[in-house]
Amino acid sequence: MSPRTFTVVIGLAFFLAGLAILLVALAVEAPNGTLIPCGNSLGFGFDEVDAAATSPAYVTICGDLREKRLVWAAPIVSVGVLLLLGAMVVRKRPTHR
Repeated sequence: MSPRTFTVVIGLAFFLAGLAILLVALAVEAPNGTLIPCGNSLGFGFDEVDAAATSPAYVTICGDLREKRLVWAAPIVSVGVLLLLGAMVVRKRPTHR
């Protein structure tokens, strides 16, 4: 496997893993055992009215969870994108025989 192909594979793995981390849904368990859905890291799937109906504190808790997930998942996606772009920018060397 060439270094360029290896870089593409690793970059794609980082990109897809980071994207999966960003899109996985978050939830908080209430004291009564029910799960309060917080949506994913990007905020999709979060209903602020439902969370606030249980307790206004859950809106803040969900926001903190999404922010923490975004803070460590975004660099993973960025590394993947940089590796993919780097592999595409580097020219393939001609083989001389």
